[in-house]
Amino acid sequence: MVRVWPTSLGRARTEYKERWGSATARRVTRALRLDPFLYRRVAEDTSLTREAVLVAVVSSLVMGLGMMLVRLIRPLWWFVGGIGWAVAVLFVGTWFVVAVGRRLGGRANYGQMLRALGYAMAPQALGFVPLGNFVPGFLAGSIWTVACAIVAVREVHDIPTRLAAILVVAPLLMVVAILPMAGILLGFNE
Repeated sequence: MVRVWPTSLGRARTEYKERWGSATARRVTRALRLDPFLYRRVAEDTSLTREAVLVAVVSSLVMGLGMMLVRLIRPLWWFVGGIGWAVAVLFVGTWFVVAVGRRLGGRANYGQMLRALGYAMAPQALGFVPLGNFVPGFLAGSIWTVACAIVAVREVHDIPTRLAAILVVAPLLMVVAILPMAGILLGFNE
C-alpha cells in the first residue's frame, strides 16, 4: 500500500508499507535466480521456517497438478503425491544433507538447511507449464530445482560446489531408482 500526502515544504511524502506476499515473492524470485546471499540469509532467519516449508509444499502441489492435467497421474494422487513429495524431499532430504554434510565438513544445522532447501524447491512449479510436451517443463523445473539445491547446500554448509553437488544428486539418484519400483509394487501403473 502506498500513501502520498503533501508536506509543509510542498513536496510529496511517500510511505510504503510492504505486504507479506510481496516479500515472499521477492525471496522466491531471488531463490530462482540462484542468489547465494538469499540462501545464507534465509538459513539464519528462524522466522522464515514456516514460509520455506509453504514454498516447498505449494511448488510440489503445482507440479503435481500439472502432472494430473497432462494425465500422467490420477486426480487424487496429485494432491497426495505433491504433499508426500514435499515432505519426503524436504524433511528426509534435509536430514540426509545435514547428516552427511557435517561428516564432509559442513557447518549447517537441520533448521538452517530446511529453510534453504524449502526455497530451493520453488522451481518445481515449472512442472505445471507445458513446454510443447509436458515432460520438458517437468525436466526444466527438476534441473533448476537441483541447481538451486546445490547452491543452497553450498552456501549454508560452506563447502565446495563439488561436494554440494554430490550431497544433492546422490539421494536424488536413489529416489529415481526406487520410485518406479514402488509405483509398480503399489499398482500405480494401471
